[in-house]
Amino acid sequence: MSTENPPPVSEENRREAKRVLRSYDDTRPTVTLPGSHGTVSGTAVNDWIDEDGNPIYGDADPEP
Repeated sequence: MSTENPPPVSEENRREAKRVLRSYDDTRPTVTLPGSHGTVSGTAVNDWIDEDGNPIYGDADPEP
């Protein structure tokens, strides 16, 4: 059993925790995306795609 105390929580830690918790907000608007290459369509959080419906994060069409 460890007797060390955990590090103190800083304001930066609190801000980061609030930012991360926003990803669990079910009230954000969503959009339906068509499937590609015969895949099933899905739903994305509206602020994860640009005005043309393309993903903002990650590679939209990765090489197999």
